Amino acid sequence: MTVRKLVCIVALLSIGAMALPALADDAPAAQVTNPAASDSAAIGGEDTATALEWKDYKVKGYSLSLYGGHFSGATYLDLPALSDRTYYTTGAGDIIAYDGSVLIESRDMQNPNTDLRHYNAPRKEIEAGTAIGGRIGIYVADDFHLDLVGNYMSGRAVTTMLYNPDRQNPANEWTRVEVDEDPGFRSFKGGFSLMYDARPAKVLGATPLIGFGLGGIINRYSELEDKTALYLEGNFGLSFQPMDDLKIIARADLAVFAYEVDELGYSNMVSYKNFTLGAAWFIDTVPAEVRAEHTASLTKKSRR
Repeated sequence: MTVRKLVCIVALLSIGAMALPALADDAPAAQVTNPAASDSAAIGGEDTATALEWKDYKVKGYSLSLYGGHFSGATYLDLPALSDRTYYTTGAGDIIAYDGSVLIESRDMQNPNTDLRHYNAPRKEIEAGTAIGGRIGIYVADDFHLDLVGNYMSGRAVTTMLYNPDRQNPANEWTRVEVDEDPGFRSFKGGFSLMYDARPAKVLGATPLIGFGLGGIINRYSELEDKTALYLEGNFGLSFQPMDDLKIIARADLAVFAYEVDELGYSNMVSYKNFTLGAAWFIDTVPAEVRAEHTASLTKKSRR
């Protein structure tokens, strides 16, 4: 009996295995539908993606500029000449040398015997030198851009005083002589500026640039401690565009800040002026067709 049951089971399985291919051949093919194709057909093949317009681009482009030129330097200490009736208390008239010591000439200036004073009217200044720098501009509109600015200036720090070798001789005159120097003076300036390209005022191919900015400045001596400050800056320039993505820019920058003066115990207002020439490269972030459409729209408006 057991053997018969096994034979029957095997026979049924064999018949089922033979019947499945036949059923598969007779079954109708399943229709696979594409939802995307159905939706496209339902709307007549119209593209559902919305094209971006000029106003949808928050950043219209970037600019990278490099430049170099002239650094004006500045005077941060300029004491008037002492009269014969003026006397310093001990140490009050000391002038600090660039190595941190006290200048011998400043001690001579404080001599109680005015006939023995050979030096007077100390002055400290940064002589004119070289300025180099760079800017990264972020255009948020057609003509407005926010620039990240970095500058390096170098010059010679000098101390001068009026000198008279013999005050008793009427033929001698006071002449200004150099008594100390620091040839390794450097200044680092960094911050940001909000700039406007005044294209409506373009004349003879030159576009005026106007802006203002703020940031921090580090005045570095070879041996003395750094003098740091915050600055406010005004910017003016003229740009010429020989190529679509290239501009040649002549620029003048005026930075004003408070310079800490050791001899005074307080700060003097000082201004640095840079006159530079450089180039700026524009990197567009808006598709060409969108920018062309926007430019055409501006041209149409200007003709009205």
